[in-house]
Amino acid sequence: MSYTVIVLPKAEKHLIKLNQRAFDKIYEHIEELRNDPYNPRPNADIKKLRGFKSPPMYRLRIGKQRLEYFVDESDKTIYIADAFMRSGDSDYR
Repeated sequence: MSYTVIVLPKAEKHLIKLNQRAFDKIYEHIEELRNDPYNPRPNADIKKLRGFKSPPMYRLRIGKQRLEYFVDESDKTIYIADAFMRSGDSDYR
């Protein structure tokens, strides 16, 4: 079963600033997330983030770009909460 993807305003703000090539690459991975939001795949590392209990947060790594999201299993929805470019160790909170 396919999940619905909702991009929250904080993530959307970053995504609209990307050039078309970078946006297209991220969009492809978001489409793949719809089928399986939990398991990593080639060129798209998925990691469960520590410190978030309810709901658990996940990070999707696409090159230097990062998407942080959580999944609502009750209505099969993925909420992309944040998007940013990794430039150093200080990017993670």
